[in-house]
Parts: sequence; structure tokens; C-alpha cells
Amino acid sequence: MSQSIESHKDISQRLQQLLGAEARGGWICFMETVEKELPFLMQRGRPNKHHIEASIIGEKGCTSWKDYLKTELKWKYATWKNWKKAYQLSKEYSYIKDYGLEVSELLRVSNKSINFPSSYVDYQEYVQKLEQEKSISLSNTKQSLMEENKKLKEHLLLLQKKNIELSSELISYTKVQNSATAQVKDLSKTLPIKSYPIADYWLAEVIRSLRLEHEMVVKKFHEKSQEASTLRREKAEVITRCELIKQRLSKTLAIPAADIERYIESECIGI
Repeated sequence: MSQSIESHKDISQRLQQLLGAEARGGWICFMETVEKELPFLMQRGRPNKHHIEASIIGEKGCTSWKDYLKTELKWKYATWKNWKKAYQLSKEYSYIKDYGLEVSELLRVSNKSINFPSSYVDYQEYVQKLEQEKSISLSNTKQSLMEENKKLKEHLLLLQKKNIELSSELISYTKVQNSATAQVKDLSKTLPIKSYPIADYWLAEVIRSLRLEHEMVVKKFHEKSQEASTLRREKAEVITRCELIKQRLSKTLAIPAADIERYIESECIGI
């Protein structure tokens, strides 16, 4: 029993060491070790309870391979599934093991190709083709994002100009509104209406006219206020879209987000 425990300990250490050597083809050694020591994991379907309990998985107190990967190897189950898929490919195409090809690239070729390349030469040619397509796609994405960013900035400047104009108009309407209100109050106190019937009629007309003007000014003021509110909302949306574009450019071009604004300014000169 102690020999079994020691063997399990060696397997666990071995697996941990191999996880750090993916780029050097260590993933193949990892999968070969798993296939040798835990062959039931390479079969289709869920491993039975007996296999789990009798293996390093059960020895470590784990109830499943997924649990073991997470607690013992600090590894993601999704990555294991990718390695397993790549390992199946390596059994069909021996050059994968011969050249220690990377999992991520293998899966990219597998997902993109209708028929997986039968030789290493074909594989290299297909990878080169994918890189060219990626380069073109990145270039197109970059150009599209840069142009959209430029248009948004121009629109933002226009919105800012409109906002300044609206603010000035609102101030003017506020002054007119206050002036009309003051005139109505002053005229109401100017003449004793009961003593002068003609003056009464004249004053009533003036007040009525001023009140109509006042109502129009108030209405216009509210319209401009709503327009200003819409403008602020549109401005906020444009700013948000600009930030999203910066994030996409940063991710697409692998440029730090802090440097993307300076990059955009230099690139927009030629657009």
C-alpha cells in the first residue's frame, strides 16, 4: 500500500512538472503520462467510481479528475479538454509529436481547416495562410476602428459646439423670461385701474401681450432644455463608444490602453 502511495506521489509531482513545459512539447509528455497511469481518462464517457478511488485522484481525496486538476494541479478543466483533443490529433498525425507543436496552434488549425494537414509541410503552409488572413483581418479591423473613432470625435466636437450654443440661448431666454415677469409686475402697479377705465383697458392689453410673450419664452425655454438634455445624453453615448473603440484597438493591436490615445492621434493624420 505504501508503495502505491509513493507511486501516486511521484505521478502527481511528474504531472506538475510537465504542466510548466507546454511550449517545449511538455504537453505531449503530460498526456502520455496520463494515458499510461490513468488510462480510463482517455476513454469516452465518465470514469467509474472504482477507477477514481483506486487512482491518484482518490488518493488525494478528490471525487473526480476535474476536482483533482483544480485542487492539486491548480489547472483548468477546459485546458485539459483542449490538450486531450490535441493529443488525439497527435495519434493520427505523428509529425505533431515529432515537432512538439503547440496545443493552441493545433486547435486553431483543426477548427479552421476542413481536412487537417496530413504532413508537416502542409501544416506549416496552412499556418502561414492563417497568419496572413489574421494580418489582413487585423489591418482591416484597425482601419475600420480608426475611421469610426475619427468620425465619433468629429461628432463629439459638433455636439460640444451645439451644447455651448444651447447654453447661451438658455441664458438669453432666462433673461427675457425674467424681464417679462418684471414688466408685468411693474405695469400692474403703474395706474389705479378703477380710476382710469381707458388706462385699465390699455394696461390689460399690455399685460395680456406680455403674458403671451412670457408663455412663448417659457415654452421655448423648455424646448431648449429638452434639446440640451438630449444633447448631453447623445454626447455621453458618443464618449462611451469612443472608449469601447479604444479598448478594441488596444486588444487588436496589443497596445497598452494608456498609450492608445497617443497612437490614435498619430495614425489619424493619414486617414
